[in-house]
Amino acid sequence: MLIFSLLFTVISKNTAQIPNNTWRDHLPYSNVKRIAEVDHKIYCATSGGMFSYNKEDNSLQKYSKVNGLADVNISTIDYSESEQTLIVCYENGNIDLIANDSITNLPDIKRKFIVGEKIINDILFLDEYAFLACGFGIVVVDLNRKEIKDSYLFGPLGNQIYVNDIAYDGEYLIASTKQGIYKALLNSPNLVDYNYWVKILSLPEIDAEYGSIVFFAGRLLTIYQNPATSRSDVIEIDDENWSVWSPEQENFRILDMQRNYLVVLTDNSSQIFDNSFNVIQKTWTSTPQFALFDRDQVLWIADKVNGLIKSVDGQPENGIFPKGPKYPDVGELVFQDGNMWVGSGNEGNVYQNRGAYLFKDEQWINFTRETVPELANYASISDIAIDPNNPDHIFGGHTGLGIVEIEGNNVVAIYDETNSILEPIEGFGHRFIFITGLCFDRNNDLWISSNYMENPVYVYRSDGSWENIILSYDGFGFNTRVNEIFATSFGQIWLLLERNGILVFRENQDGSVSEKFFTVINQQGDLLDRVYSVTEDNDGNIWVGTLAGPVVYYTPFDIIDEEDDIIGTQILIPRNDETILADPLLKSERINCIFVDGANRKWFGTEKSGAFLMSEDGEQEIHKFNYENSPLFSDNVRSIAINDDNGEIFFGTDQGILSFRGQATKGGEEYQDVYVYPNPVRENYKGDITVTGLVSDVNVKITDVSGNLVFETQALGGQAIWDGKNFRGERVSTGVYLVFCSNEDGTKTYVTKLLFIH
Repeated sequence: MLIFSLLFTVISKNTAQIPNNTWRDHLPYSNVKRIAEVDHKIYCATSGGMFSYNKEDNSLQKYSKVNGLADVNISTIDYSESEQTLIVCYENGNIDLIANDSITNLPDIKRKFIVGEKIINDILFLDEYAFLACGFGIVVVDLNRKEIKDSYLFGPLGNQIYVNDIAYDGEYLIASTKQGIYKALLNSPNLVDYNYWVKILSLPEIDAEYGSIVFFAGRLLTIYQNPATSRSDVIEIDDENWSVWSPEQENFRILDMQRNYLVVLTDNSSQIFDNSFNVIQKTWTSTPQFALFDRDQVLWIADKVNGLIKSVDGQPENGIFPKGPKYPDVGELVFQDGNMWVGSGNEGNVYQNRGAYLFKDEQWINFTRETVPELANYASISDIAIDPNNPDHIFGGHTGLGIVEIEGNNVVAIYDETNSILEPIEGFGHRFIFITGLCFDRNNDLWISSNYMENPVYVYRSDGSWENIILSYDGFGFNTRVNEIFATSFGQIWLLLERNGILVFRENQDGSVSEKFFTVINQQGDLLDRVYSVTEDNDGNIWVGTLAGPVVYYTPFDIIDEEDDIIGTQILIPRNDETILADPLLKSERINCIFVDGANRKWFGTEKSGAFLMSEDGEQEIHKFNYENSPLFSDNVRSIAINDDNGEIFFGTDQGILSFRGQATKGGEEYQDVYVYPNPVRENYKGDITVTGLVSDVNVKITDVSGNLVFETQALGGQAIWDGKNFRGERVSTGVYLVFCSNEDGTKTYVTKLLFIH
């Protein structure tokens, strides 16, 4: 029996906060690729991870790299009943074997240098072996020994060959490939030798691609793309002839043998045949990708849009899947007042229609063409700005289609050249308004940057009026990539010119504009001519992300009026190699995004090395998260946002969103709703104890009731963390403990208590 009770958490309608230093995923689960039955559960491989549906209590469980899986982008799954093992295969060749409440990873294919694709397309179980149809040949896995047993490369002269599927007729292994169909006797002395593999000649085209292949009820069936009809037919093959078997004139996509039944999928139907080739069940759905006829003779359908569909008497029920963002595509993340808005747009999906997503009250709401008809012709929202006075009111930008305004669940307007002063690139028309940045300033005016324009900056005033800001800088135009726009707390607007430098400007009281352009040069005189991100820390310093690490501009308040050259500072990190040499912080990294947490520490999202948390001054590394050492789905971290109320950090990667519960929150000017959790601390609790709702950066002392000090720390922004141990590293005794909080001059104090059970 396959159990995951120790590894995975059941999804409830109201998910509790995750503990400190733990992760959770926010993946799309509605695109189900493959399904497998394990005892009373249906396991579903999706575009993001995997989930299971418990047929007995209707509960759902999510599985991803966050809670045990080794990788992302699952290609297929299947279950060996004889070996009680669920095998999870990935597009990069990685393999997980799940059995006896544990996961064994087989990374051999992933790590091996292979010219061509490593994807695992399908699985055939024979006794204790799993035969994997791969993008380069066949790989055999020994499920008992949990290791790779053999690899078969049987293309011409023993070269690689792309295998779509594998069948077994009792004597021969039969492989359908992109270059015909091959077979070999299973008991051949050496299947590694390509000479034991022969090509089947009784085919309509011997070198054509063939898809799914099964040996069912004495017949060998496969899928063939018929050039005469431009339709995929099911054909039957014997030693001398082939014939069209297709029971109906449909476009066939999948064949699969399950126990004593044949499962056949077309573009919009799932059919079950008995061994006399009678249709015993057929269900019509719009986007089926796989189907499973379970041991109770219930039909389950893996659907591209609607998740897991149960068919009752040929009628599909509503799709089943854990709720999440509709797609894995991620652009900008923005968090405000409990709402996290996610733009789906990025350079890889400019004109796909992905919309945007909202995470609110632990639920995901998708703003797509399916849920909001007004977005049908808009495409993916890239940049997002949230109204400072209303977190349900946003403006979203698209690189081509202007700006969309959303309030609540409704599209208020889509602004382009027809109803605003926004202009397309000169000489081009509609779909050529390239919005690259949106931000609100301290006056609630919305600032907008656009690309390839002579006058690329607009402002949408809080009174509803539009203005195109005319700047003196003469480097704008079709050859200039305008990137992010950022409004500081002290009235400046920073405009990043990706391959040129930075333009800083401000509006004066008389209506004029003062500006300053400068290239990014560090204290060592190095030119850093690629700029991608910008933010302001809690001390008013401006941090800019470049192709060679971050650059800091300290006390930038008078930077526009500065007559000398503007010099940025790169934090120097000692090499610790017994020399006095030091290197700039993250000097080899492109900094995609920068975010400042409640303790004024800096998070950096990089293109190739994951995410880094550095101390307030940038000199000490606190966390380094990458694909190898953490649940991060990818080392390409495009955006970061933080829930200041609880310290949860959200990472937008090129493979989807996940979050990490950090230790810093935004502190207040006064104590607000101070509480300790967990409280009481039970004897079986092993995690951190958190004191939250504090004034920023207060000193926190914990004593027993006799006044003996057992722990002291400084709050990280608005919360303090205690591991439950005293200064000697010992877990404290059972009893009541007092928590004393005080700011630096003692004018703001607070006392609370907690019960500790040892």
